[in-house]
Amino acid sequence: MSSEDVKSVATSEYNSQVIAYGQYVLVRLPSEGLKLVYLKETGIVNLGKFGSFQVSGVIGYKLGQSFEIIEDQQVKPISHISEITEDNGPEVENEDDGETPLSKDMLTSYFTNSSDNNQNIINIGSKIQQLTNEDIDELKKSGASSGIGQQIIEKMISGHEGFDKKTIFSQQKYLRRKQQKFLRRFSVEYVSASQLLEYFIQKDLPRVLDISEETLGLIMSYGNIRPGGNYLLIDETGGVILYAMLERMKGQGSVLVLHDNEHANLSALKYSNYSEETQSKMIKTINWLQFLEPENERIDWEHVSETELADMKPSKKAQYERRTKRAGEINSVIELAQQGNFDAFISVSTLSLPTLLPEVLPKIGGSRPIVLYSQFKELLLDTQHFLSVDKRVLAPSILETRARIYQTILGRIHPMMTSRGYGGYILWGTRVIPQESGITAVGRGVSKRRKENTESSPEVATDSTQ
Repeated sequence: MSSEDVKSVATSEYNSQVIAYGQYVLVRLPSEGLKLVYLKETGIVNLGKFGSFQVSGVIGYKLGQSFEIIEDQQVKPISHISEITEDNGPEVENEDDGETPLSKDMLTSYFTNSSDNNQNIINIGSKIQQLTNEDIDELKKSGASSGIGQQIIEKMISGHEGFDKKTIFSQQKYLRRKQQKFLRRFSVEYVSASQLLEYFIQKDLPRVLDISEETLGLIMSYGNIRPGGNYLLIDETGGVILYAMLERMKGQGSVLVLHDNEHANLSALKYSNYSEETQSKMIKTINWLQFLEPENERIDWEHVSETELADMKPSKKAQYERRTKRAGEINSVIELAQQGNFDAFISVSTLSLPTLLPEVLPKIGGSRPIVLYSQFKELLLDTQHFLSVDKRVLAPSILETRARIYQTILGRIHPMMTSRGYGGYILWGTRVIPQESGITAVGRGVSKRRKENTESSPEVATDSTQ
């Protein structure tokens, strides 16, 4: 790809296909660690023990491409981050996803024998490994490419006295652990909402209130998030929920964000690559005081005449223009909140919802979803009781999601014991507008009763001649 093509890709709106300058990407390491990186021209990305690479080496490839670090901070593309290559021979591509065992033919460069079970393995620690830590350090000093890592792995396997007593599955797991430790490889991925949530789960789980990827998907589905929608949102995850909503809305619609500080915390949006123009068009913020007391918070701004504006000093004129713009923004967002008729209300927060819902529910349109997330089921139980009595939300239900990762081989299956089993709780219901009085039942029962009354009353015959 030429430099002009790269620049055009970098300036495109939320490109999710090609790696380009001026965008955030997610770098996935062999150790399954994640790193958010901003791609600068002439920039260098440091991956710690895995080495560093020049940004220019990855530009122009499709997002999701895997690379291997070679000499002088250069990279070469590879088919998979855990592909197996033979030294001084052709590359052997591993098309598996890493969860199923490799076939024995694909491991012939590392071992010649395997066992049907692991019962003959005797764990005697480092004594079973002939390659010492000093030997590994010497090999590391001889180069900074994945080729050196490959040599270390081969020497460790050849010097392992009990390797041939392992099953093929155990040999593959051992190989993967050493790849994660010694190979200088990485993948460059698109920062989707799921990837961003995965990153924060690894780095700062309390920031996203313990939410899981499955729960995030459930919130988007039950909230009916779609292009062109108009939504009311409480987001205490730093903007991760809003990030996911914008991704589904595809640049169409609007979101009004309720917050309790001077400014809303939406720091996660800097990774979205949306332009400031698009964000200002789709996202409006309002604090609770402006939402609950709109008449007191509305700004009565008096515009000066053109003559007075022309006579102002430049500093005063700039100050007047800033205040005019600010007053217009505040009044417009207050008017938007007062109009109401939002397509959904989404709340991911630690606030006491029973005290807030009486003020929020009138702003939600009829037959629209209400989706409330909490880390703790007890808080949602109180909210469910309030909604059951209030009658403005139909069938409020508490839901929980849990998806376990399973490890499988032929004839055996068991869950990964280190995976998370908790992702919070969701209360979901439908906003309805109850009719207080004047309800008349209409149906087949009414017609039946009228017919019975007619048959039971005698007809009075009249003679017209009398």
